[in-house]
Amino acid sequence: MAGILSSFYIGVSGLQSSQYALNTTAHNLANINTEGYSRQQVMLTDMTYHRLSFAPSGINKSGLGTKIADVRIVRDAFVDRAYRTEVGREQFYRTKYDVVKEVEAYFGELESSTFRGYMTDLWTSAQELQKESNSIVTRSSYISHAVIFLSQANQIYDELKTYQKNLNKEIRDQVDQINDLAEMIHELNKEILKVEAAGIESANDYRDARDLALDQLSALVKISYEESLNGTVEVYAENRTLVSLDRVFKLDVVEVSESCNYLKPVWAADGDDLFFLARVPSAENKADIGSLKALLMSRGDFVANYTDIPKMPEDTTNAADMQAYQEAVQWYNTWLEPYTVNNMIAEFDQLIHGIVTAINDVLCPNKQVTLSNGDVVWILDEEQAGIGMGDGNQYAGTELFVRNSVSRYREELWTYTDENGVSQTGTIMIYNEEFFERDPIDGDWYSLYTLGNMKVNPDLLKNPSLLPLSNIQGEELQETANRLITIWSDPFSTLNPNSRVTNNFFGYYNEFVGDFANKGMTYHGIADTQLQAAFELNSQRQQVVGVSSDEELSNLIRFQQAYNASSRYFTVISEMTEHLIMRLG
Repeated sequence: MAGILSSFYIGVSGLQSSQYALNTTAHNLANINTEGYSRQQVMLTDMTYHRLSFAPSGINKSGLGTKIADVRIVRDAFVDRAYRTEVGREQFYRTKYDVVKEVEAYFGELESSTFRGYMTDLWTSAQELQKESNSIVTRSSYISHAVIFLSQANQIYDELKTYQKNLNKEIRDQVDQINDLAEMIHELNKEILKVEAAGIESANDYRDARDLALDQLSALVKISYEESLNGTVEVYAENRTLVSLDRVFKLDVVEVSESCNYLKPVWAADGDDLFFLARVPSAENKADIGSLKALLMSRGDFVANYTDIPKMPEDTTNAADMQAYQEAVQWYNTWLEPYTVNNMIAEFDQLIHGIVTAINDVLCPNKQVTLSNGDVVWILDEEQAGIGMGDGNQYAGTELFVRNSVSRYREELWTYTDENGVSQTGTIMIYNEEFFERDPIDGDWYSLYTLGNMKVNPDLLKNPSLLPLSNIQGEELQETANRLITIWSDPFSTLNPNSRVTNNFFGYYNEFVGDFANKGMTYHGIADTQLQAAFELNSQRQQVVGVSSDEELSNLIRFQQAYNASSRYFTVISEMTEHLIMRLG
Protein backbone atom coordinates (compact mmCIF):
# COMPACT_ATOMS: atom_id res chain seq x y z
CA MET A 1 0.00 0.00 0.00
CA ALA A 2 2.91 2.30 0.76
CA GLY A 3 4.18 1.77 -2.78
CA ILE A 4 0.82 2.76 -4.25
CA LEU A 5 0.67 5.90 -2.14
CA SER A 6 4.18 6.76 -3.31
CA SER A 7 2.96 6.41 -6.87
CA PHE A 8 0.18 8.90 -6.11
CA TYR A 9 2.81 11.28 -4.75
CA ILE A 10 4.89 10.93 -7.91
CA GLY A 11 1.88 11.82 -10.02
CA VAL A 12 1.02 14.81 -7.83
CA SER A 13 4.61 16.12 -8.00
CA GLY A 14 4.49 15.91 -11.79
CA LEU A 15 1.20 17.79 -11.87
CA GLN A 16 2.47 20.49 -9.51
CA SER A 17 5.81 20.96 -11.28
CA SER A 18 4.19 21.18 -14.69
CA GLN A 19 1.62 23.65 -13.35
CA TYR A 20 4.35 25.86 -11.88
CA ALA A 21 6.28 25.67 -15.15
CA LEU A 22 3.15 26.65 -17.10
CA ASN A 23 2.62 29.60 -14.74
CA THR A 24 6.20 30.76 -15.23
CA THR A 25 5.90 30.49 -19.01
CA ALA A 26 2.66 32.47 -18.92
CA HIS A 27 4.40 35.07 -16.73
CA ASN A 28 7.16 35.42 -19.35
CA LEU A 29 4.67 35.82 -22.18
CA ALA A 30 2.64 38.40 -20.23
CA ASN A 31 5.77 40.53 -19.62
CA ILE A 32 7.29 40.23 -23.09
CA ASN A 33 7.15 44.03 -23.53
CA THR A 34 7.80 45.03 -19.90
CA GLU A 35 10.85 47.30 -19.60
CA GLY A 36 13.63 45.69 -17.59
CA TYR A 37 11.95 42.29 -17.40
CA SER A 38 14.25 39.26 -17.48
CA ARG A 39 13.15 35.89 -18.79
CA GLN A 40 12.56 33.37 -15.99
CA GLN A 41 13.57 29.74 -16.30
CA VAL A 42 12.12 26.79 -14.36
CA MET A 43 14.78 24.42 -13.07
CA LEU A 44 13.38 20.90 -12.40
CA THR A 45 15.10 18.24 -10.32
CA ASP A 46 14.20 14.79 -9.05
CA MET A 47 12.83 14.23 -5.57
CA THR A 48 14.43 12.25 -2.76
CA TYR A 49 14.79 8.54 -3.40
CA HIS A 50 13.27 5.93 -1.14
CA ARG A 51 15.10 2.69 -0.31
CA LEU A 52 13.27 -0.54 -1.23
CA SER A 53 15.78 -3.25 -0.36
CA PHE A 54 19.39 -4.28 -0.31
CA ALA A 55 20.81 -6.38 -3.11
CA PRO A 56 24.28 -7.82 -3.70
CA SER A 57 24.82 -5.24 -6.39
CA GLY A 58 23.71 -2.33 -4.21
CA ILE A 59 20.77 -0.63 -2.63
CA ASN A 60 17.47 -0.80 -4.51
CA LYS A 61 15.83 2.65 -4.54
CA SER A 62 12.74 4.18 -6.03
CA GLY A 63 12.32 7.88 -6.92
CA LEU A 64 9.55 9.96 -5.38
CA GLY A 65 8.89 12.26 -8.37
CA THR A 66 10.07 15.73 -9.38
CA LYS A 67 10.14 19.23 -7.90
CA ILE A 68 10.98 22.82 -8.80
CA ALA A 69 14.61 23.40 -7.81
CA ASP A 70 14.51 27.09 -8.71
CA VAL A 71 12.88 29.65 -10.92
CA ARG A 72 15.87 31.68 -12.00
CA ILE A 73 16.67 34.67 -14.17
CA VAL A 74 19.72 34.42 -16.36
CA ARG A 75 21.89 37.54 -16.64
CA ASP A 76 25.44 38.17 -17.82
CA ALA A 77 27.00 40.33 -15.11
CA PHE A 78 29.94 41.32 -17.34
CA VAL A 79 27.65 42.55 -20.14
CA ASP A 80 25.49 44.40 -17.61
CA ARG A 81 28.50 46.31 -16.26
CA ALA A 82 29.83 47.08 -19.73
CA TYR A 83 26.41 48.28 -20.89
CA ARG A 84 25.99 50.61 -17.92
CA THR A 85 29.43 52.10 -18.48
CA GLU A 86 28.71 52.77 -22.15
CA VAL A 87 25.30 54.29 -21.33
CA GLY A 88 26.92 56.63 -18.79
CA ARG A 89 29.57 57.70 -21.31
CA GLU A 90 26.97 58.20 -24.05
CA GLN A 91 24.89 60.41 -21.75
CA PHE A 92 27.96 62.48 -20.82
CA TYR A 93 28.74 63.40 -24.42
CA ARG A 94 25.09 63.64 -25.43
CA THR A 95 24.54 66.23 -22.71
CA LYS A 96 27.66 68.16 -23.76
CA TYR A 97 26.43 68.17 -27.36
CA ASP A 98 22.95 69.33 -26.35
CA VAL A 99 24.48 72.28 -24.47
CA VAL A 100 26.60 73.36 -27.46
CA LYS A 101 23.62 73.02 -29.78
CA GLU A 102 21.57 75.20 -27.44
CA VAL A 103 24.09 78.05 -27.14
CA GLU A 104 24.95 78.06 -30.86
CA ALA A 105 21.56 79.62 -31.49
CA TYR A 106 22.45 82.67 -29.37
CA PHE A 107 24.98 83.85 -31.97
CA GLY A 108 22.48 83.51 -34.81
CA GLU A 109 24.89 81.63 -37.07
CA LEU A 110 22.06 79.46 -38.38
CA GLU A 111 19.81 82.49 -38.94
CA SER A 112 19.89 85.55 -41.17
CA SER A 113 20.97 87.96 -38.41
CA THR A 114 24.37 86.88 -37.08
CA PHE A 115 26.63 88.62 -34.59
CA ARG A 116 29.25 88.88 -37.33
CA GLY A 117 26.71 91.08 -39.12
CA TYR A 118 26.72 93.56 -36.22
CA MET A 119 30.53 93.62 -36.29
CA THR A 120 30.44 94.29 -40.04
CA ASP A 121 27.93 97.10 -39.59
CA LEU A 122 30.20 98.80 -37.03
CA TRP A 123 33.18 98.45 -39.35
CA THR A 124 31.18 99.76 -42.32
CA SER A 125 29.98 102.77 -40.34
CA ALA A 126 33.64 103.52 -39.49
CA GLN A 127 34.37 103.60 -43.22
CA GLU A 128 31.57 106.12 -43.74
CA LEU A 129 32.87 108.14 -40.79
CA GLN A 130 36.35 108.18 -42.32
CA LYS A 131 34.97 109.78 -45.48
CA GLU A 132 33.34 112.65 -43.60
CA SER A 133 34.30 112.59 -39.92
CA ASN A 134 33.07 116.14 -39.21
CA SER A 135 29.55 115.28 -40.31
CA ILE A 136 27.03 114.99 -37.52
CA VAL A 137 25.21 112.38 -39.62
CA THR A 138 28.18 110.00 -39.95
CA ARG A 139 29.09 110.52 -36.30
CA SER A 140 25.54 109.73 -35.19
CA SER A 141 25.46 106.68 -37.44
CA TYR A 142 28.76 105.39 -36.03
CA ILE A 143 27.56 105.86 -32.46
CA SER A 144 24.22 104.19 -33.26
CA HIS A 145 25.96 101.13 -34.71
CA ALA A 146 28.17 101.02 -31.60
CA VAL A 147 25.01 100.96 -29.47
CA ILE A 148 23.54 98.10 -31.51
CA PHE A 149 26.83 96.19 -31.49
CA LEU A 150 27.30 96.42 -27.72
CA SER A 151 23.61 95.83 -27.00
CA GLN A 152 23.67 92.61 -29.02
CA ALA A 153 26.91 91.51 -27.34
CA ASN A 154 25.43 92.14 -23.89
CA GLN A 155 22.24 90.33 -24.88
CA ILE A 156 24.22 87.23 -25.89
CA TYR A 157 26.19 87.49 -22.67
CA ASP A 158 22.99 87.70 -20.60
CA GLU A 159 21.50 84.72 -22.45
CA LEU A 160 24.61 82.64 -21.79
CA LYS A 161 24.57 83.55 -18.09
CA THR A 162 20.85 82.81 -17.89
CA TYR A 163 21.43 79.45 -19.51
CA GLN A 164 24.14 78.72 -16.94
CA LYS A 165 21.65 79.50 -14.18
CA ASN A 166 19.00 77.32 -15.84
CA LEU A 167 21.41 74.42 -15.70
CA ASN A 168 21.11 74.74 -11.90
CA LYS A 169 17.58 73.36 -12.12
CA GLU A 170 18.72 70.42 -14.25
CA ILE A 171 21.51 69.69 -11.78
CA ARG A 172 19.07 69.80 -8.85
CA ASP A 173 16.60 67.55 -10.72
CA GLN A 174 19.29 64.98 -11.51
CA VAL A 175 20.50 64.95 -7.91
CA ASP A 176 16.90 64.28 -6.84
CA GLN A 177 16.68 61.46 -9.39
CA ILE A 178 19.86 59.90 -8.03
CA ASN A 179 18.50 60.06 -4.48
CA ASP A 180 15.17 58.55 -5.57
CA LEU A 181 16.86 55.70 -7.43
CA ALA A 182 19.16 55.05 -4.47
CA GLU A 183 16.13 54.86 -2.16
CA MET A 184 14.42 52.49 -4.58
CA ILE A 185 17.45 50.20 -4.73
CA HIS A 186 17.65 50.21 -0.94
CA GLU A 187 13.97 49.27 -0.59
CA LEU A 188 14.32 46.56 -3.24
CA ASN A 189 17.32 45.19 -1.37
CA LYS A 190 15.14 44.77 1.71
CA GLU A 191 12.35 43.10 -0.26
CA ILE A 192 14.78 40.70 -1.93
CA LEU A 193 16.32 39.85 1.42
CA LYS A 194 12.89 39.08 2.91
CA VAL A 195 11.84 36.83 0.03
CA GLU A 196 15.12 34.95 -0.35
CA ALA A 197 16.08 34.67 3.33
CA ALA A 198 14.49 31.21 3.69
CA GLY A 199 16.24 29.94 0.57
CA ILE A 200 12.93 28.68 -0.88
CA GLU A 201 12.29 31.10 -3.73
CA SER A 202 13.99 33.84 -5.74
CA ALA A 203 12.72 37.42 -5.81
CA ASN A 204 13.05 37.66 -9.57
CA ASP A 205 10.68 40.55 -10.21
CA TYR A 206 12.31 42.60 -7.45
CA ARG A 207 15.70 41.84 -8.97
CA ASP A 208 14.47 43.00 -12.36
CA ALA A 209 13.25 46.27 -10.86
CA ARG A 210 16.61 46.75 -9.14
CA ASP A 211 18.53 46.08 -12.36
CA LEU A 212 16.37 48.62 -14.17
CA ALA A 213 17.10 51.18 -11.43
CA LEU A 214 20.84 50.49 -11.83
CA ASP A 215 20.51 51.04 -15.58
CA GLN A 216 18.84 54.41 -15.01
CA LEU A 217 21.34 55.40 -12.32
CA SER A 218 24.30 54.61 -14.58
CA ALA A 219 23.12 57.23 -17.08
CA LEU A 220 23.27 59.96 -14.41
CA VAL A 221 26.51 59.24 -12.57
CA LYS A 222 29.42 56.82 -12.68
CA ILE A 223 28.55 53.84 -10.49
CA SER A 224 29.98 50.51 -9.42
CA TYR A 225 28.28 47.84 -7.33
CA GLU A 226 28.83 44.54 -5.59
CA GLU A 227 26.26 41.84 -4.84
CA SER A 228 26.60 40.06 -1.51
CA LEU A 229 25.76 36.42 -0.80
CA ASN A 230 22.38 37.37 0.66
CA GLY A 231 21.30 38.94 -2.66
CA THR A 232 21.60 42.63 -1.73
CA VAL A 233 23.84 45.05 -3.62
CA GLU A 234 26.02 47.87 -2.40
CA VAL A 235 26.19 50.75 -4.87
CA TYR A 236 29.04 53.23 -5.14
CA ALA A 237 28.81 56.61 -6.89
CA GLU A 238 32.12 58.16 -7.92
CA ASN A 239 33.95 55.58 -5.74
CA ARG A 240 31.99 56.41 -2.59
CA THR A 241 29.13 54.42 -1.02
CA LEU A 242 25.70 55.50 -2.20
CA VAL A 243 23.63 52.48 -1.05
CA SER A 244 24.65 50.05 1.67
CA LEU A 245 22.67 47.28 3.35
CA ASP A 246 21.40 49.50 6.15
CA ARG A 247 21.15 53.00 4.66
CA VAL A 248 21.28 55.41 1.73
CA PHE A 249 23.97 58.10 1.63
CA LYS A 250 22.07 60.92 -0.02
CA LEU A 251 23.32 63.78 -2.17
CA ASP A 252 22.52 67.44 -1.81
CA VAL A 253 23.19 70.65 -3.76
CA VAL A 254 24.89 73.73 -2.36
CA GLU A 255 26.08 77.01 -3.82
CA VAL A 256 29.59 76.97 -5.23
CA SER A 257 30.68 79.97 -3.14
CA GLU A 258 29.37 83.04 -1.38
CA SER A 259 29.95 85.08 -4.52
CA CYS A 260 28.43 82.58 -6.97
CA ASN A 261 24.97 81.03 -6.67
CA TYR A 262 25.66 78.19 -9.09
CA LEU A 263 24.86 74.81 -7.54
CA LYS A 264 27.11 71.80 -7.18
CA PRO A 265 26.33 68.28 -5.90
CA VAL A 266 27.79 67.25 -2.55
CA TRP A 267 27.37 64.40 -0.11
CA ALA A 268 24.71 65.44 2.37
CA ALA A 269 26.45 63.75 5.30
CA ASP A 270 29.66 65.80 5.25
CA GLY A 271 29.39 68.32 2.40
CA ASP A 272 32.24 66.79 0.38
CA ASP A 273 32.05 67.34 -3.37
CA LEU A 274 30.60 64.47 -5.38
CA PHE A 275 33.03 64.97 -8.24
CA PHE A 276 36.78 65.36 -8.33
CA LEU A 277 37.10 67.88 -11.14
CA ALA A 278 40.83 68.65 -10.98
CA ARG A 279 41.42 66.60 -14.13
CA VAL A 280 39.95 66.80 -17.59
CA PRO A 281 37.40 64.00 -18.16
CA SER A 282 38.49 61.42 -20.70
CA ALA A 283 38.01 57.76 -21.55
CA GLU A 284 41.52 57.06 -20.25
CA ASN A 285 40.79 58.18 -16.71
CA LYS A 286 37.16 56.92 -16.90
CA ALA A 287 35.92 60.31 -15.76
CA ASP A 288 33.67 61.00 -18.76
CA ILE A 289 30.61 59.19 -17.42
CA GLY A 290 27.17 60.47 -16.44
CA SER A 291 24.98 63.36 -17.52
CA LEU A 292 25.26 65.10 -14.13
CA LYS A 293 29.00 65.63 -14.51
CA ALA A 294 28.43 66.77 -18.11
CA LEU A 295 26.07 69.49 -16.87
CA LEU A 296 28.73 70.74 -14.45
CA MET A 297 31.45 70.52 -17.10
CA SER A 298 29.25 72.51 -19.47
CA ARG A 299 28.26 75.23 -17.02
CA GLY A 300 31.35 75.96 -14.93
CA ASP A 301 31.65 77.13 -11.34
CA PHE A 302 32.01 80.89 -11.91
CA VAL A 303 31.25 83.57 -14.49
CA ALA A 304 34.34 83.86 -16.65
CA ASN A 305 35.70 86.93 -18.41
CA TYR A 306 38.58 87.77 -20.73
CA THR A 307 41.08 87.97 -17.85
CA ASP A 308 40.78 84.21 -17.37
CA ILE A 309 42.48 83.54 -20.72
CA PRO A 310 46.28 83.63 -20.22
CA LYS A 311 48.36 85.88 -22.45
CA MET A 312 51.88 85.06 -23.56
CA PRO A 313 54.39 87.47 -21.95
CA GLU A 314 55.97 90.00 -24.31
CA ASP A 315 59.39 89.02 -23.00
CA THR A 316 59.56 85.25 -23.43
CA THR A 317 63.11 85.18 -22.08
CA ASN A 318 61.95 86.16 -18.59
CA ALA A 319 61.87 82.85 -16.69
CA ALA A 320 59.60 84.08 -13.90
CA ASP A 321 57.03 85.48 -16.33
CA MET A 322 57.08 82.32 -18.43
CA GLN A 323 56.63 80.11 -15.36
CA ALA A 324 53.66 82.20 -14.24
CA TYR A 325 52.25 81.94 -17.78
CA GLN A 326 52.62 78.14 -17.84
CA GLU A 327 50.87 77.88 -14.48
CA ALA A 328 48.06 80.08 -15.80
CA VAL A 329 47.74 77.87 -18.90
CA GLN A 330 47.54 74.77 -16.71
CA TRP A 331 44.78 76.42 -14.65
CA TYR A 332 42.97 77.40 -17.85
CA ASN A 333 43.14 73.88 -19.29
CA THR A 334 41.81 72.41 -16.04
CA TRP A 335 39.20 74.88 -14.85
CA LEU A 336 37.98 76.77 -17.91
CA GLU A 337 38.63 75.10 -21.28
CA PRO A 338 36.61 71.91 -20.50
CA TYR A 339 33.65 73.97 -19.19
CA THR A 340 31.88 74.63 -22.49
CA VAL A 341 29.62 77.61 -21.74
CA ASN A 342 32.02 79.34 -19.37
CA ASN A 343 34.87 79.02 -21.87
CA MET A 344 32.66 80.45 -24.62
CA ILE A 345 31.83 83.42 -22.39
CA ALA A 346 35.53 84.09 -21.73
CA GLU A 347 36.49 83.83 -25.42
CA PHE A 348 33.55 86.01 -26.52
CA ASP A 349 34.36 88.55 -23.83
CA GLN A 350 37.96 88.64 -25.05
CA LEU A 351 36.73 89.60 -28.52
CA ILE A 352 34.39 92.33 -27.28
CA HIS A 353 37.04 93.66 -24.90
CA GLY A 354 39.52 93.80 -27.77
CA ILE A 355 37.18 95.72 -30.09
CA VAL A 356 36.02 98.13 -27.40
CA THR A 357 39.47 98.96 -26.04
CA ALA A 358 40.95 99.26 -29.53
CA ILE A 359 38.33 101.86 -30.50
CA ASN A 360 38.69 103.69 -27.19
CA ASP A 361 42.49 103.75 -27.48
CA VAL A 362 42.22 105.32 -30.93
CA LEU A 363 39.86 108.03 -29.70
CA CYS A 364 41.65 108.50 -26.36
CA PRO A 365 45.32 107.53 -26.83
CA ASN A 366 47.46 107.02 -23.73
CA LYS A 367 51.16 107.34 -23.00
CA GLN A 368 53.28 106.10 -20.13
CA VAL A 369 54.98 108.48 -17.69
CA THR A 370 56.86 108.19 -14.40
CA LEU A 371 55.47 110.16 -11.46
CA SER A 372 57.66 111.92 -8.94
CA ASN A 373 57.05 109.13 -6.42
CA GLY A 374 58.42 106.57 -8.86
CA ASP A 375 55.08 105.10 -9.99
CA VAL A 376 54.71 104.39 -13.70
CA VAL A 377 51.22 105.27 -14.95
CA TRP A 378 49.32 105.76 -18.19
CA ILE A 379 47.94 109.22 -18.90
CA LEU A 380 45.96 110.79 -21.74
CA ASP A 381 48.31 111.70 -24.58
CA GLU A 382 46.88 115.15 -25.21
CA GLU A 383 49.28 115.80 -28.10
CA GLN A 384 47.85 112.86 -30.07
CA ALA A 385 44.25 113.01 -28.86
CA GLY A 386 41.49 114.61 -30.83
CA ILE A 387 38.79 116.89 -29.48
CA GLY A 388 35.09 117.37 -30.05
CA MET A 389 33.58 119.39 -32.87
CA GLY A 390 32.00 122.79 -32.40
CA ASP A 391 31.88 125.45 -29.71
CA GLY A 392 31.85 124.11 -26.18
CA ASN A 393 32.86 120.61 -27.26
CA GLN A 394 36.62 121.11 -27.72
CA TYR A 395 38.02 118.81 -25.12
CA ALA A 396 39.81 115.45 -25.32
CA GLY A 397 39.38 112.13 -23.53
CA THR A 398 35.81 111.29 -24.55
CA GLU A 399 35.72 107.52 -25.07
CA LEU A 400 33.03 105.74 -27.05
CA PHE A 401 32.52 102.84 -24.62
CA VAL A 402 32.47 103.52 -20.89
CA ARG A 403 32.52 101.33 -17.80
CA ASN A 404 29.38 101.50 -15.69
CA SER A 405 30.94 102.94 -12.56
CA VAL A 406 34.59 103.72 -13.33
CA SER A 407 35.56 106.73 -15.45
CA ARG A 408 38.37 106.46 -17.97
CA TYR A 409 40.52 109.14 -16.34
CA ARG A 410 41.00 110.94 -13.07
CA GLU A 411 42.50 114.41 -12.89
CA GLU A 412 45.46 114.88 -10.53
CA LEU A 413 48.23 117.43 -10.05
CA TRP A 414 51.65 115.77 -10.35
CA THR A 415 55.25 116.27 -11.24
CA TYR A 416 56.17 113.60 -13.77
CA THR A 417 58.81 112.60 -16.29
CA ASP A 418 57.56 112.25 -19.85
CA GLU A 419 58.72 109.78 -22.51
CA ASN A 420 61.54 112.13 -23.51
CA GLY A 421 62.90 112.24 -19.94
CA VAL A 422 61.73 115.82 -19.38
CA SER A 423 60.30 116.71 -15.98
CA GLN A 424 56.83 118.27 -16.14
CA THR A 425 54.44 119.65 -13.53
CA GLY A 426 50.73 120.06 -14.02
CA THR A 427 47.28 118.54 -14.01
CA ILE A 428 47.27 115.23 -15.82
CA MET A 429 44.53 112.78 -16.81
CA ILE A 430 45.60 109.48 -15.23
CA TYR A 431 44.08 106.40 -16.87
CA ASN A 432 42.13 104.17 -14.47
CA GLU A 433 43.64 100.86 -15.44
CA GLU A 434 41.82 97.54 -15.53
CA PHE A 435 42.74 95.18 -12.73
CA PHE A 436 41.12 91.94 -11.65
CA GLU A 437 42.10 88.61 -10.08
CA ARG A 438 39.95 85.50 -9.87
CA ASP A 439 40.53 85.46 -6.08
CA PRO A 440 40.70 89.23 -5.68
CA ILE A 441 42.53 90.98 -2.93
CA ASP A 442 42.70 94.38 -4.56
CA GLY A 443 41.08 93.35 -7.83
CA ASP A 444 37.95 95.13 -9.02
CA TRP A 445 35.59 93.62 -11.61
CA TYR A 446 34.07 97.07 -12.14
CA SER A 447 37.39 98.34 -13.50
CA LEU A 448 37.15 96.00 -16.50
CA TYR A 449 35.91 96.69 -19.99
CA THR A 450 33.95 93.47 -19.86
CA LEU A 451 30.50 92.32 -20.92
CA GLY A 452 27.86 93.30 -18.40
CA ASN A 453 29.95 96.28 -17.24
CA MET A 454 29.93 98.51 -20.34
CA LYS A 455 27.70 100.88 -22.24
CA VAL A 456 28.05 103.47 -24.97
CA ASN A 457 29.02 106.85 -23.54
CA PRO A 458 25.75 108.64 -22.62
CA ASP A 459 27.38 112.00 -23.38
CA LEU A 460 27.94 110.92 -26.98
CA LEU A 461 24.37 109.72 -27.28
CA LYS A 462 23.18 113.18 -26.29
CA ASN A 463 25.83 115.07 -28.28
CA PRO A 464 27.65 113.17 -31.09
CA SER A 465 29.80 116.28 -31.65
CA LEU A 466 31.84 115.26 -28.60
CA LEU A 467 33.37 112.37 -30.55
CA PRO A 468 37.07 113.38 -30.54
CA LEU A 469 37.73 113.37 -34.29
CA SER A 470 38.68 117.03 -34.76
CA ASN A 471 41.85 119.02 -34.15
CA ILE A 472 42.28 122.36 -32.45
CA GLN A 473 41.58 124.15 -35.69
CA GLY A 474 38.26 122.34 -36.01
CA GLU A 475 39.49 120.27 -38.96
CA GLU A 476 38.90 116.56 -39.46
CA LEU A 477 41.46 114.41 -37.64
CA GLN A 478 41.94 112.12 -40.61
CA GLU A 479 44.62 109.91 -39.08
CA THR A 480 42.35 109.02 -36.17
CA ALA A 481 39.45 108.28 -38.51
CA ASN A 482 41.74 106.05 -40.59
CA ARG A 483 42.81 104.13 -37.50
CA LEU A 484 39.15 103.33 -36.66
CA ILE A 485 39.17 101.27 -39.86
CA THR A 486 42.66 99.75 -39.79
CA ILE A 487 42.26 98.35 -36.26
CA TRP A 488 39.87 95.78 -37.76
CA SER A 489 42.64 94.29 -39.87
CA ASP A 490 45.42 94.53 -37.25
CA PRO A 491 46.59 91.32 -35.54
CA PHE A 492 44.48 90.94 -32.43
CA SER A 493 44.83 87.71 -30.46
CA THR A 494 44.81 83.94 -30.45
CA LEU A 495 41.55 82.31 -29.46
CA ASN A 496 43.12 80.76 -26.36
CA PRO A 497 46.59 79.69 -25.18
CA ASN A 498 46.24 76.37 -27.02
CA SER A 499 45.83 78.12 -30.37
CA ARG A 500 48.83 79.30 -32.38
CA VAL A 501 47.00 81.48 -34.92
CA THR A 502 46.85 85.22 -34.23
CA ASN A 503 43.72 86.65 -35.87
CA ASN A 504 42.22 90.03 -36.51
CA PHE A 505 38.75 90.67 -35.09
CA PHE A 506 36.84 88.98 -37.90
CA GLY A 507 39.25 86.05 -38.07
CA TYR A 508 38.99 85.63 -34.31
CA TYR A 509 35.20 85.48 -34.48
CA ASN A 510 35.30 82.95 -37.32
CA GLU A 511 37.67 80.73 -35.34
CA PHE A 512 35.54 81.18 -32.22
CA VAL A 513 32.37 80.06 -34.01
CA GLY A 514 34.19 77.24 -35.77
CA ASP A 515 35.77 76.04 -32.53
CA PHE A 516 32.53 75.50 -30.63
CA ALA A 517 30.85 74.09 -33.75
CA ASN A 518 33.71 71.56 -34.00
CA LYS A 519 33.32 70.74 -30.33
CA GLY A 520 29.63 70.10 -30.89
CA MET A 521 30.38 67.80 -33.82
CA THR A 522 33.00 65.97 -31.75
CA TYR A 523 30.62 65.47 -28.85
CA HIS A 524 27.89 64.34 -31.24
CA GLY A 525 30.21 61.85 -32.93
CA ILE A 526 31.39 60.37 -29.64
CA ALA A 527 27.82 60.19 -28.32
CA ASP A 528 26.66 58.34 -31.45
CA THR A 529 29.58 55.92 -31.19
CA GLN A 530 28.79 55.25 -27.54
CA LEU A 531 25.11 54.85 -28.38
CA GLN A 532 25.97 52.19 -30.93
CA ALA A 533 28.24 50.42 -28.42
CA ALA A 534 25.47 50.51 -25.81
CA PHE A 535 22.95 49.23 -28.38
CA GLU A 536 25.18 46.29 -29.30
CA LEU A 537 25.76 45.43 -25.64
CA ASN A 538 22.03 45.65 -24.96
CA SER A 539 21.42 43.31 -27.89
CA GLN A 540 23.80 40.83 -26.30
CA ARG A 541 21.97 41.29 -23.05
CA GLN A 542 18.59 40.68 -24.63
CA GLN A 543 19.83 37.43 -26.15
CA VAL A 544 20.27 36.22 -22.58
CA VAL A 545 17.48 37.92 -20.64
CA GLY A 546 14.97 38.76 -23.37
CA VAL A 547 11.72 36.85 -23.76
CA SER A 548 11.30 35.00 -27.07
CA SER A 549 7.65 34.39 -27.86
CA ASP A 550 8.52 31.40 -30.08
CA GLU A 551 10.59 29.78 -27.36
CA GLU A 552 7.99 30.41 -24.69
CA LEU A 553 5.20 29.00 -26.85
CA SER A 554 7.32 25.89 -27.38
CA ASN A 555 7.79 25.66 -23.60
CA LEU A 556 4.06 26.11 -23.18
CA ILE A 557 3.38 23.06 -25.35
CA ARG A 558 6.14 21.05 -23.64
CA PHE A 559 4.91 21.74 -20.12
CA GLN A 560 1.30 21.20 -21.18
CA GLN A 561 2.24 17.76 -22.54
CA ALA A 562 4.10 17.01 -19.30
CA TYR A 563 1.04 18.06 -17.32
CA ASN A 564 -1.18 15.81 -19.46
CA ALA A 565 1.23 12.92 -19.02
CA SER A 566 1.28 13.35 -15.26
CA SER A 567 -2.50 13.58 -15.24
CA ARG A 568 -2.77 10.37 -17.27
CA TYR A 569 -0.29 8.64 -14.94
CA PHE A 570 -2.33 9.77 -11.92
CA THR A 571 -5.51 8.37 -13.53
CA VAL A 572 -3.88 5.00 -14.18
CA ILE A 573 -2.64 4.71 -10.59
CA SER A 574 -6.10 5.73 -9.37
CA GLU A 575 -7.75 3.02 -11.47
CA MET A 576 -5.26 0.38 -10.29
CA THR A 577 -5.92 1.31 -6.66
CA GLU A 578 -9.66 1.16 -7.19
CA HIS A 579 -9.29 -2.24 -8.84
CA LEU A 580 -7.26 -3.60 -5.92
CA ILE A 581 -9.69 -2.31 -3.34
CA MET A 582 -12.71 -3.65 -5.17
CA ARG A 583 -11.15 -7.05 -5.82
CA LEU A 584 -9.52 -7.57 -2.43
CA GLY A 585 -12.28 -5.95 -0.41
